[in-house]
Amino acid sequence: MMRHTRDRCLAIGLFCLLLITGVSPSARADAGKPVAVRWWGQAMVSIETYWNLTIVIDPFSTNIGYADPAISGDLVLITHEHADHSNAKLVQGEPVVIHGLNEQGAVRRVQHVFDRLPNTAKPTWKDARLRISRSPHAVVVTTIAAWHDNEQGKKRGAVAMLLIEVDGLRIVHCGDLGQLKLTDEQLSQLGNVDLLIIPVGGVYTVDGPQAAAFVKQIGPRAVMPIHYKTPDLTINLQPAHLFLDAIGSEHQVVRPLGNTFALRTQGPDETASRQVVLPGYVPWAMPEELSELFARKEAASRASQQVFAPLSAKQMNFRPSNGTHTPRWNAEHMMGRELVFFTQIFAAVDSALAPIDLNPKQMPPDYVAAHPDWSGAEESRQMERVTAFTRRFAYLLDGLGLDEKAPGSRWTPRGLLEQMDRHYSEHTANVKKKFDLPGFPKE
Repeated sequence: MMRHTRDRCLAIGLFCLLLITGVSPSARADAGKPVAVRWWGQAMVSIETYWNLTIVIDPFSTNIGYADPAISGDLVLITHEHADHSNAKLVQGEPVVIHGLNEQGAVRRVQHVFDRLPNTAKPTWKDARLRISRSPHAVVVTTIAAWHDNEQGKKRGAVAMLLIEVDGLRIVHCGDLGQLKLTDEQLSQLGNVDLLIIPVGGVYTVDGPQAAAFVKQIGPRAVMPIHYKTPDLTINLQPAHLFLDAIGSEHQVVRPLGNTFALRTQGPDETASRQVVLPGYVPWAMPEELSELFARKEAASRASQQVFAPLSAKQMNFRPSNGTHTPRWNAEHMMGRELVFFTQIFAAVDSALAPIDLNPKQMPPDYVAAHPDWSGAEESRQMERVTAFTRRFAYLLDGLGLDEKAPGSRWTPRGLLEQMDRHYSEHTANVKKKFDLPGFPKE
């Protein structure tokens, strides 16, 4: 599999998903929060959200040639019950598993919210029609009935297309779509599509030219072909180049590093070209030295989380009489600095990301808590979200010299990772001292 050099990685930043034309990073500060989309082979796709929820769609059986990806998930969605799409046991953790078809083989009519509210430990799966509170990063899943063949299911039955809405995005996974044209009702349910994930391998689904016709019918901003022949797949499907030949030059073909790419909504001053995103199915492997630096930084963050997690909201908001910051400020400052420094680099390499600055005001009199009602446990989860975010998009550091100034940053990658390691340790030590100050709440 091709390994990109630094120049190649920077070039991707110019032509990657949601191409930006003439917009500076500072002008993109109001853009949407990115999700990571990963292809694992066949129809297996994962979506990792800013809120650190992982949705896994159509996990395959390893007897079709692909290796076990050793992936954990929070929600598993299965479009239909064929073995190469329905191996829920492949996904580690304790995910909620949702089957798109009922016991009779018909598509379940689902519109549910998958969410974890602040100050709650586990996500929930609830009917979207209920009047329930939602976090800003809730995931809404809608099934759309479709056919696995072009004879209204007489050969291979039904399949549930999945509309996934999160962080302002509309992502559609077509499952094993076999019908040759969408109905007006289906098109209405799909609406505007940011990313269309569609099979192109023929034999059991639409083939390349047929999938290209769907792209023209739906008009998504980006499309990712799946379910086609690769060197590891033992099923005899058609290759992806037939789809690329049929889609034509009006779409730019993007080949991200590894199996991951970023997707976000656009800012008001941004424009996007039509994209075909063609990731590999083997994830990027972090180089050993970079991996060691990440491990130390993450260990320091986990140690901080352990200190903050037992604290109540009242304890997090404690204002010392000596004029120093509240424990909450330290938590927000630590994760805010990591997030802004890394997203500055990521955005300079890949325009599908934008800088995210959640760093609070520096001086105690100027500080206003972002979430004064969050417990220490939730602030710890926020730190873990940032840790996961940084690792999720770390492939964008590929080809950058560890001791060379990173694009869009005053830091070298090594210097930044080492500074974040120290930063978590130093601020956490300062917070622990506050526990012995007069007036610190007992609970």
